[in-house]
Amino acid sequence: MIASPVGRRSSPRRVLASLALAAVLPFLSVARAQAPAPVAPAPPDGEPCVGLVLGGGGARGSAHIGVLKVLERERIPVCRVAGTSMGAIVGGLYSAGYTPAEMEDLIRTIDWADMFVDDPPRPGQPMRRKDADFRYLLDLEIGYANGRVVLPVGIVQGQKLLMLLRRLTISTWDVHDFDRLPIPFRAVAADIITGDKVVWDEGDLALAIRSSMSVPGAFAPVRVGDRLLVDGGMADNVPVDVVRGMGAHRMIVVDVGSPLHKEEALTNPVVIMDQMISALMTEKTRAQLATLGEGDVLITPELGDITAAEFNRGAEAIAIGERAAEAALPKLRALSVDEATYAAYRARQQRRDFDPKLVSFLEVLHGRSPSATRQVERAVASNLGQPFEPERVEKTIGTAYGDGRFQQIDYRLVERDGEHGLEILPAEKPWSAFGKLGFQLDDNFNGRNSYMVSAELTFNDVNDLGAEWRNVLRLGRITGLRSEFYQPFGASGAFYLQPSLELRNESLPLWSDGNQLAEFRVNRRGVALQAGFTPQPEWRISAELVRGRDRGDLLIGNPNDFSGDKEEYAGVIYNATWDTLDSINFPTRGVRLSADFETYYDALGANVEGDVMRVTGDWAQAWGRYHLLLGARLTSALDDDNFFQTQGFLGGFLNLSGFDERALFGNQTALARAVMYRRTGNTSRLFSLPMYVGASLETGNVWQSKDDVDADDLILAGSLFIGFSTPLGPMFLAYGGNDDGESSWYLTFGSLLRPEVK
Repeated sequence: MIASPVGRRSSPRRVLASLALAAVLPFLSVARAQAPAPVAPAPPDGEPCVGLVLGGGGARGSAHIGVLKVLERERIPVCRVAGTSMGAIVGGLYSAGYTPAEMEDLIRTIDWADMFVDDPPRPGQPMRRKDADFRYLLDLEIGYANGRVVLPVGIVQGQKLLMLLRRLTISTWDVHDFDRLPIPFRAVAADIITGDKVVWDEGDLALAIRSSMSVPGAFAPVRVGDRLLVDGGMADNVPVDVVRGMGAHRMIVVDVGSPLHKEEALTNPVVIMDQMISALMTEKTRAQLATLGEGDVLITPELGDITAAEFNRGAEAIAIGERAAEAALPKLRALSVDEATYAAYRARQQRRDFDPKLVSFLEVLHGRSPSATRQVERAVASNLGQPFEPERVEKTIGTAYGDGRFQQIDYRLVERDGEHGLEILPAEKPWSAFGKLGFQLDDNFNGRNSYMVSAELTFNDVNDLGAEWRNVLRLGRITGLRSEFYQPFGASGAFYLQPSLELRNESLPLWSDGNQLAEFRVNRRGVALQAGFTPQPEWRISAELVRGRDRGDLLIGNPNDFSGDKEEYAGVIYNATWDTLDSINFPTRGVRLSADFETYYDALGANVEGDVMRVTGDWAQAWGRYHLLLGARLTSALDDDNFFQTQGFLGGFLNLSGFDERALFGNQTALARAVMYRRTGNTSRLFSLPMYVGASLETGNVWQSKDDVDADDLILAGSLFIGFSTPLGPMFLAYGGNDDGESSWYLTFGSLLRPEVK
């Protein structure tokens, strides 16, 4: 388990209490190994025991690896290690048997930007979550539980980070006592409830490291029993006393903490708050460093402007750490040993071999929702009877996590009665109802603009079968309410029924030769029942019964020339969708194809009939900074029937640029486009505001009958644009024109795919 307070071995009472607590906390239990892991032997009498203290500092902690490279080269025998935050990662991996070269390669190859995104890649997310991308919603859930609004306790839950740590420490899966690691190790965390310093000396190595680097506000705290653990930096950023309490003769201390801001930088409340926290940490660090003896070595790499968040500069930090250690060589060499002695040390500290046994059983711990538990069971079932492979386990857990109901899904290797298996530990989000907000804006800088604000409220697990009730309220260009009840069923949950109700008012301008002739407000009232099948995240087929009414009210225009009309419709919509795009905002790879066949009947009180085919397709590919998006849209009223449901719309940015939004409509439409865009700036930075510059080439038109369709009528259009990936979603500033004589500036929020709002 964990020990607290710090700096000394646990008392027998504390050890017994910790063991009792571990016995009742399944996510802290570690199964008994087939053979106990050997205790790392203490150095023989007279042989130096050098303790290593690795301080916290976020990305600056990569410098620890550079220091370790020098220590190995100079044959410095490290026999005890303690670390905080990034120091816990480097120290924990070194104690588990990783070499500095292996850790350096790891730092260079990790996709840190992806590591700080909890969701699995979009292609592996359920189709229902992919649908949400087309509703222009912000990626922030506001939960409601126990009569109050609940916000996420961290920007990042740390799901992918925990999976990475599980994979890296898998050779220690049966090590409960951290003194039995190849090098005895301690990780320092802090209890955010009491402020106590918490030292992990036993338990789960991956969880210990994860809790030690839970930066408050950025990473969600780690729940361990009745403690809520966060980054140990707030309690002890450079744990000198911990290593001293482990019995080290001499110490090498590496301090990579961020320096205090200069006075001229203290210009806003955020920086002032950061300065206050840093000052408190610095005071505690100085107190620890003041206890160092004459034979101890302090290494403080000059990391300059490398911030705690710049993991992309890990290689640079490693080199700086290496130089800092070399500057301390006169003192370090006093701690070195001969080659034979050092070889004996390192022979005892090698990473243990891991034999991937067959997964003979799976156990998913039950949570609040039976349907959520079944979702996890279905996702991970493919691991049963297979050799344990961390990558496959992570992928299947990611599939379950992509459902959106979980705060975290962890796993443990366990052994029972001589058989190996997996224990899956899902932790659901603390709310069963949550809301999201969305925003969309279009402005042509010529007096024509529109906006749409949306709010979505979703209730999860409405029944034991895992039903979901989603409600969307919109204001602006589209005003109305949509409510849908999603009910999965079947052994795999791949089948579903979805009744829905929609009340919708939508503005529809009528244009001719660049002049607006009229504007209608189309009022829709409709009900539907959709049945679908989606066995894999990539595809879905469905059929939907629809019944409703459209009424057009004239807002602008001469009533003698234009009159409103009312249409009652009833029909069936068949759909097939394949979606492997990695993003709909600025996609880099994948395909999305969607085909609808709509057939409307003069029945159930309806007064229109006809068949409509709609096909959309998009393909994306990237080559370094350069991206290409190819797309096509086709709509056809097969019998030239002319009513609102048969219409397709073009016009606007990337939909025949130069025209106003939805300026062209007809029951036969065609659009093809190619969009090339380049990401600018430092693409390796973890936190940035990505900017893209691009251009498009588009062609298409609308017609009122199939007989009118003529390739000679195709309009050629294009645009130049700058795009930003902002917290509010993609924003574009663009200029477009076409060979029909129309041109326009655009300021718009929304996806690069420019989908219709549904």
